[in-house]
Formats: sequence, structure tokens, C-alpha cells
Amino acid sequence: MNIYPKRWQALAYLTAGAFLSPLDYFIINMALSSIQKAFNASDYQLQMVVAIYGLTYAALVVFGGRLGDLYGRKKIFTLGLYLFLFSSLACAFSPNITFLIISRMFQGVGASFLAPQVLASIRVLFNSGEQPKAVSIFSSVFGLASVAGQLLGGFLLNLHWASFSWETVFLVNVPVTLLCIIGIHFTMDNNREEKRQKTDVTGALLLIISLLIFICPIIFGRKYHWAWWIFAILLTGILLLILFYNYEIQSMRKNKPVLIDPTLLQNQPFVLCLLIIFFYNFTSGLFICYPYYLQQFLNRNPVDTGLAIIPYGLAFFIGPLLISRIKRSSHMMIYMGLGLLISGFSMASVFIYLQVKPSIGMDISLFLAGLGHGIIMPVMMREAIGLISREKAGQASGLISISIQIGSVTGGTIIGTVFFSTIEFLGFPKAFALAVLMVAIVQIVGVFINKKLLKHSKLY
Repeated sequence: MNIYPKRWQALAYLTAGAFLSPLDYFIINMALSSIQKAFNASDYQLQMVVAIYGLTYAALVVFGGRLGDLYGRKKIFTLGLYLFLFSSLACAFSPNITFLIISRMFQGVGASFLAPQVLASIRVLFNSGEQPKAVSIFSSVFGLASVAGQLLGGFLLNLHWASFSWETVFLVNVPVTLLCIIGIHFTMDNNREEKRQKTDVTGALLLIISLLIFICPIIFGRKYHWAWWIFAILLTGILLLILFYNYEIQSMRKNKPVLIDPTLLQNQPFVLCLLIIFFYNFTSGLFICYPYYLQQFLNRNPVDTGLAIIPYGLAFFIGPLLISRIKRSSHMMIYMGLGLLISGFSMASVFIYLQVKPSIGMDISLFLAGLGHGIIMPVMMREAIGLISREKAGQASGLISISIQIGSVTGGTIIGTVFFSTIEFLGFPKAFALAVLMVAIVQIVGVFINKKLLKHSKLY
């Protein structure tokens, strides 16, 4: 008998809280036009509204996972909910664009405390037979968030409730966080490491600074026409990441506390899993290019734009719920997910190239791609977290979250840059078709990595 009788109830609140993190990544895109009008904001300031959330999230998520290991996942998850609650209220009632950007930064801090506690808690609360189902439920929220973010954003902006406009995309977080704070209090124990250690503050600062320096030039490179100093900053970020890794090794040798156990990054199968996760999150490029294409080229309104992404998001939601019924090995499921992503995005590229306007063929293509995304995500999470011992689950889930975030930021920037840079001489349809095709091509890298992962698993 499992010693955590309320584990499924706890998972519901954990999942609902973690749902807020991707939701606020998608929903803000629908409100940017209204925010720009409200504050007379520049394009750069709007970019910061989006970017600062993802930057803070990616930089702090491992630290958030480590805090959960040390001080208890229930405590840190609840702290994340409170941070998310008050920062969402601050966003909604921002008097100016600068205040909104700062509030979004604190939202990112809250989000970084939420997601890693879920995977780590699944590793602890559920036995090995229950973990696949639990991970699938958690993974499905990302697909649901992609749909809800687009649809809910468009609906709320058209609602004009109590004279609010863009503010509603932040106020919608309030009831969810309050429900989760109450629910998690009564359903979850404060599981943590048996032997509490001190926090590696120096390592945390090194990791945060190196990730910020690495991600910032990727995001803002196009704005400054990829000047030489952009690449210099990017290289500095990589060098700082190497410095961080060496610092952690030296700390471990001296029996000092570490933020990330260096042996995690010496675990080749785990690192290969992280790489596959990184590359399949290049799919974020679709959510940047498709709304822009629909609104700027086809003059669609926010609600219609949100409806257009439903086939992808619906399949993304269904995929994780289906995989527990498919009796295949993890490696075959990874091949299946990548195959659907490659075929779905390739078909979508062809349909846009030939027909310009979205068609039933485009919807089917996006459904296939979304299904591939929904299949591969929980399999990769389960495969990666299953390679790591229970006491290091928080650190491992933090690294998985970093792979997701950096993959999304890098993929969105590269795919977006290709799209925006080729519109002028290719035209909207061909530029969009090329961008979508690039998403498919990148997934081929994942196929070769999975092949290597399969070979490695046969050795042990």
C-alpha cells in the first residue's frame, strides 16, 4: 500500500498550479497589442514583457528544484503559488510598462518554484507502476495550456469585464492560485531530502548569471542585427556555464553543498534525454509565427487566431492521455512522437506553400504534429527522471525544465528570425512555410540522438 493515500488529489493541485507556468507564456501573446495601446509601449518594451518571464523562469528553475529538495516540495510549491498570486495582481494593476516588466519578472520567479516540484513529487509520491500515468497527466497540461492560452486570451480580451481589457489575462490566475494553496495544504506532505544540507548560493548565482547571459543575446540578437558583440556575450554565457560546472565539481570534492550534482551531467543517457527535450521544444516557433501570420497577413481577430491553433493544442492534450494505453518501449514511443512531429510540420509547410490560407489539410497536419508533441513529452520526462535517484529528483526535474525553457527560447528565436527575415523577399506564405519546415527538420536531430540513447541502453 502506498504511504501517500492522498497522492492523486495532491497531483490534481500540483498539476493545476504548474498549469499556470505555460499558460502565462501563451496567454500574454494575445494581449500584447492591448498592452502596447494602454502604455504606448515600444516594440522593445513589449519584447521585454514576454522575455523577462521566460528568462527568470529558466535561470531559477534548478534553484527552485533544489530548494524543494532541501526545504520540502510542499513548502516551496506553496511559496511559488503565493509569489505567482501577488505578482499576477501586480501585473494586472501596473501603472506603467516598467512596473509591468518588473512584475512579470517576479511571475517568472514564482513559476520557477512551481514546475520542478511536480516532477520531483511524482518521483516520490507514486510507485514505479503509477508514475507513467501521473507523468502523462502532468504533461497533458502543457497541451491544454497552449489551447487555453490562445482561446482564453482572445475571449478575455473581447469580454471587457468591468472595464478591464488586457488586465484580465493576469487576473484569471488569482482564483486558480487560491484554490491550489488551499488544496495542497490538505492533500500533500512536505517531502524532502532526509539529510538537509546548506544551499549552494555561489553556484546558484553562477548558474543564474550564466543562463541570463546565454539566453539574452539569443532573444535580442535580431533587434541588434546580430552584431559581433551579441556572439561575444553568447560565448561569455557558455564559458560561465563551464565555470559553473567546474565549480560544482570542486565543491563536491571538498564536501561542500552543490546546486546540481555534477554526476547528473556525467550520466550520458540523462544528458541525451535533455538534448532530445531541448530540440523538440523548437516547436515553440509555431506559436510565434502562426498568430503573426494570421493577424498581420490574413487579418484574423484574436478569437479566430486562437481557434486556429486548436488542432495542435487538442492533440497535444490527448497525446499524453493515450500513451499509457500503447504498449511499446520508450524508445519506440520517442520515434513515434518525433515521426509525427516531422510529418505533421512537413505537411503543414506544404499546405501553406500551396494554399496560403489555413485549410482542413493544415488542421490535420497540426493535429498530427500536436499528437507527436503530446506523445514524446511525457515519455521523455519519465525516461529522464527514471534515470535519477529519488534524492536528486528535484535537481533532475530542474534540469529538465531548463531544457524545455532554453529549447523554447532558442527555437522560438531561430524559427522566428527565419520567418521575419524572409518575409520581405519571399512573402508571408513562403516565409511561414519555410519556418514551419525548419521545425520539422530540427526534429531529425532528435531521431539520431534517440538512436544513440537506444544503443547506450542496450549496453546496460
